[in-house]
Amino acid sequence: MKKRTISILFAAILASCSSPEKEQTVEQVTFPLSGRVVEVDTARLRVVIKHDEIPDYMPEMTMPFKVKDPELLDSVEPGDSVIGLFVVSRVESWLADLQVLGAGEAAGPLSASGLNVTQVFLPGDELPDVMLLNQEGERVRLIDFRGNVVAMTFIYSRCPIPDFCIRMSDHFARIQRSLKQRRNEGAWRLLTVSFDPVFDRPGVLKDYGENYGADFRRWSFLTDPDTSGATIERLAGGFGLLFEDDEGALIAHNLRTAIIGTDGRLVEVVRDNEWTPEEIVEKMEDLMD
Repeated sequence: MKKRTISILFAAILASCSSPEKEQTVEQVTFPLSGRVVEVDTARLRVVIKHDEIPDYMPEMTMPFKVKDPELLDSVEPGDSVIGLFVVSRVESWLADLQVLGAGEAAGPLSASGLNVTQVFLPGDELPDVMLLNQEGERVRLIDFRGNVVAMTFIYSRCPIPDFCIRMSDHFARIQRSLKQRRNEGAWRLLTVSFDPVFDRPGVLKDYGENYGADFRRWSFLTDPDTSGATIERLAGGFGLLFEDDEGALIAHNLRTAIIGTDGRLVEVVRDNEWTPEEIVEKMEDLMD
């Protein structure tokens, strides 16, 4: 099924065709990138860059970028001014080139704007019984999912990066298919929580879920009842999720997926996007046995 988020991505690709600064192939588009390095992670082949606006794609923001060639990070340090080439395909994005223009003072790390984390959730902790709004406009509480093994992840529907929110939703769709085939009568649920409560209201989330083939009896899409987002900030912050909203434009964020036991206690927080649906299915099935 064609996904709305993929359509957004390729609308941006089509919009870029007329620009001589971007080279397009059938499967990917390349954007010039410039900015300042915040963090370099050579072990994971990632670099966090506070980048300038990428015309026709995303505004100025801070986000991590993957590289496929480890040599691109050899001479890069936090604070460096850099230019590069940002490649976006149907399923992933990466920096194909990165050059240092000059050294500078290191930038601060990505932080959640205005986020006040009162509790960090650890394995074994009982999660707070927060109230959320589902895709049908119904108020639900986390306690409503007790008795089920739950996988919870965080996204926002307008995210155009294929290996960020789009990958999380694709992975959850695959988890749903696998568990319905193997554990159709089992006690499991999937929760996708939006941290963009101003835009991602129930109707938007319902359309989004339908585009991923969601069975809403098993897979719920949740947002904050209050568009201020205070409840989502409390919940997301406890898992170590950080996000910065650029005044309603794209949101810089990291990734977190939580596994929750039938007793409502946290089992594990899976970081970033390198996990596979099969790994999560195995973890959930182990808790159902």
